[in-house]
Amino acid sequence: MEIEPNILYFGTPVVLVSTIGDTRDLAPISSAFWLGWRAIIGIGARSQTARNLRRTRECVLNLPSVREVDAVDRLARTTGTAAVPESKLRRGYRYEADKFGVAGLTAVPSSTVAPPRVAECPVAMETVVEAIHPVAADGGGR
Repeated sequence: MEIEPNILYFGTPVVLVSTIGDTRDLAPISSAFWLGWRAIIGIGARSQTARNLRRTRECVLNLPSVREVDAVDRLARTTGTAAVPESKLRRGYRYEADKFGVAGLTAVPSSTVAPPRVAECPVAMETVVEAIHPVAADGGGR
C-alpha cells in the first residue's frame, strides 16, 4: 500500500535501517521522525550505517511491530564495523557480519533501492538520501 501524505508527522520508538556496504547491514536507531515525505534520522557519523549512506545514498527504514521486539533487542549492541571502536567495546558492542541472521529477520528485495527490506516489519519505506547534515561533533562511534 502506498500513502500520499497531505500532512504527516510522526515519530517512532525504533527504526531498523537497512543499508548496503561490503555486505548488507541492519541497524536499530531511535532518532527518527517524519515531516510529510521527509524522514529525518540521527545517527553517529562514524557508524557503518552512516558510511553506507554516504556511499550509496539509499536505505530502507523498516518499522517493527511489537512482534519484532526480541529481534530488535538482539541487534542492540552489534556493529557492522569489523574494527569495533574502543568506545563501543566499553559499552559491550560486538561485530556481527550478518545482522539479519543475528536478529532472526528475513531480508527481501526492495522495489526501488538496493538495500533489502525486513519481511517481518509491517512498514518499510524505501528511501534515497537527499542531504546529510553534521549537527554536532561526533562522539567517537556513539
